[in-house]
Amino acid sequence: MSNQITAAIPPAELAKALDHLKQARAVLAPYLHALTPDERKNLAKMGDKSVGFMAKILDYAANSPAFVPAFISFDELKQDVGLAADLAPLEQFAAQLALDLGSTTMLAGAEGMAQASPVYKNIKFLAEQKQPGAQAAYDDLRQRFPGRPAKTVPSKA
Repeated sequence: MSNQITAAIPPAELAKALDHLKQARAVLAPYLHALTPDERKNLAKMGDKSVGFMAKILDYAANSPAFVPAFISFDELKQDVGLAADLAPLEQFAAQLALDLGSTTMLAGAEGMAQASPVYKNIKFLAEQKQPGAQAAYDDLRQRFPGRPAKTVPSKA
């Protein structure tokens, strides 16, 4: 595996980015609504086509009020469709940012693990060779890789 991550992000830059994300969340907080997984599962899924569909519905409803049933508030419909359309670009940006953050974290972790594994194996080897301090380090580290319990083979009676 080639090393694709070659720089560290300065702590001040990480803190600044986190602060900006917190600020964005604070700005949007009064308008956001958290849902449980079950609530999300039971709602209609939105996509580009859904937003376009709703925009056409708004056009038809605005031009032909008779199309709107009495139990539907046109103003509420207009507000909901507008909010969905307004938030879509923010959601797409945040999703891409989350994907990029996840990918970078995954890549850095994979590269780190690829380089840490030989060090761990060397510590294990040195512990077997009774190198001072190696056994304590190995005992501490092997908790991450406890191994598999020995399988008991049923005896044939």
